[in-house]
Amino acid sequence: MPVSLDLGQIKAESRSLLRSGTVSPYKATALLLAITLVLDVIDAAVSYMIDTSGGLTVLSFSFVSILVSLIFIVLNAGYLCYCLGIRRGEHMPYESLFDAFSFAGKAILLSIVEGIFIFLWSLLFVVPGIIAAYRYSFAMMNLCDNPGLGVMEALDLSKRQTQGYKGQLFLLSLSFFGWLLLAGAAVTAVESLLFGGSIDRILSLETAASLSQAVSAAFIRQLLAGLASIALTPYIRLSLCGFYLRVTQGDAPQQPRLPGNDPWDNNF
Repeated sequence: MPVSLDLGQIKAESRSLLRSGTVSPYKATALLLAITLVLDVIDAAVSYMIDTSGGLTVLSFSFVSILVSLIFIVLNAGYLCYCLGIRRGEHMPYESLFDAFSFAGKAILLSIVEGIFIFLWSLLFVVPGIIAAYRYSFAMMNLCDNPGLGVMEALDLSKRQTQGYKGQLFLLSLSFFGWLLLAGAAVTAVESLLFGGSIDRILSLETAASLSQAVSAAFIRQLLAGLASIALTPYIRLSLCGFYLRVTQGDAPQQPRLPGNDPWDNNF
């Protein structure tokens, strides 16, 4: 039976882990973002060379962009596995960020199938798409816990696990909205201060004076976003993992809820 979870307690435990984790979640996040930064700069450099050189083809650019995107998916899955381990109090060395490469194919396929499902639900209207996103939000964590699961098994399991909890998941996400808005505003303000406007203008072919300028602009953008992410991402992910563990393992006493009183589950 679904229960009412103490979201404040889940977030408080996450803040404690940020300070006391044997392997700092902040440093692990910084390592992940450093790798992401390098990949993003490579992607930006190839994009610029495609725009300015007749020797390269759009096919080459597409291949690099797709490859970078797939690596992002696997790295993010590995980061989620890392956060689950930290949440359980396990020692998670930095190399555990690459654990998802052991089931990279499934992680990529899961992300693609999940995205398709969410898109199809979104065609009905925005709200069904949002509900679908929460319905499948446990799927990648299920795969981290049991890489032997099939993609559809992980999705179906997430659908059952989130039954009665999607409204609370929404409230948990909403509780971080103010911090995300503040971080986004800060990044935009620094971009305007440094470049006199959005970095997108610098990255366009018409205004990019050189390859080095385009790469530098991409580097600055990722650096600014990375600093904000280092502060917020581990907090948000650890809280989501804590919610997942509460639901799937029942590791804390909670207040029972009456069945059927979550409007997010109606007809979805």
